[in-house]
Amino acid sequence: MMTMTPLARPASSLSLRIASRTKLPAQTTHVAVYELLACAARLARKVKGIGEVADFRLERALDEAENAGSPEEQAEELQTAIEGLLGEEDEPENEPAVLADPLAAMQAYIGMAISIGAPAYNTGDHQGCYDVYSCTARMILATITNGPDEARTKLRESLDSAEKLTDPNEQAWVMRNGFDAIGEMGGPALSSREVQLYLSLAIRLGAPAYNAGDHRGCYETYACAARLLVNAASVPDATKEVLRAALEQASTLQNVTRQAWVMREAFDSLLPKSADPGAPDTSTG
Repeated sequence: MMTMTPLARPASSLSLRIASRTKLPAQTTHVAVYELLACAARLARKVKGIGEVADFRLERALDEAENAGSPEEQAEELQTAIEGLLGEEDEPENEPAVLADPLAAMQAYIGMAISIGAPAYNTGDHQGCYDVYSCTARMILATITNGPDEARTKLRESLDSAEKLTDPNEQAWVMRNGFDAIGEMGGPALSSREVQLYLSLAIRLGAPAYNAGDHRGCYETYACAARLLVNAASVPDATKEVLRAALEQASTLQNVTRQAWVMREAFDSLLPKSADPGAPDTSTG
């Protein structure tokens, strides 16, 4: 089983699981399969709190796959390693894959990426932020093949534009702007259950960060999820009003701990008490 802190587990396991279970089209080359798996492994290594053992095993798996003889062997090497890391770990019920609408699923994965990349950027790791964003964009293009053409085109354009740049700061912003544009796209109306699942995912990522002392990372995760829902045309107006009010209140506060709590309290008001039994206790974040 992958050894990591509670903070790292949701995002790291999710990024690896996306790739390991993805059924790519039959005509997809082994090179493309390997690149997807390698991207997922690198994304998992960027998550704060992954743990030295898991990080070492991922690094070794990437090195061994890179040195394998053929693209097919590379893909098989990395697939086996990733499946070994995931082991018998229970798959979380509340992750973006449960969202039936492709656009909503794309927006949920983007939210996960921002929750990892934005804190990295804010600590000066612009390259790490860009790596997270670009890897996530490629994973979305490979896994959500029935996503809206407009959203898929925006991801490709963002990747192409970023690859022409040499400054990681500019590259990260090109990807972030593309992500934000997709977050503002509307689609079929989300059910209350789908909105609750999205909020529960944010809590699964943010609450462990808070409990580990990373209050800013927690707030960034919550605020990101709230902004995506507020900007999505498919979210009920009443839900948007609650989230918009929380974002506005948080923006007036100087204390990041209180900012995180304002957002969490808004989320809790939109969630039934039984919505996410696996989420950390609200008494700690």
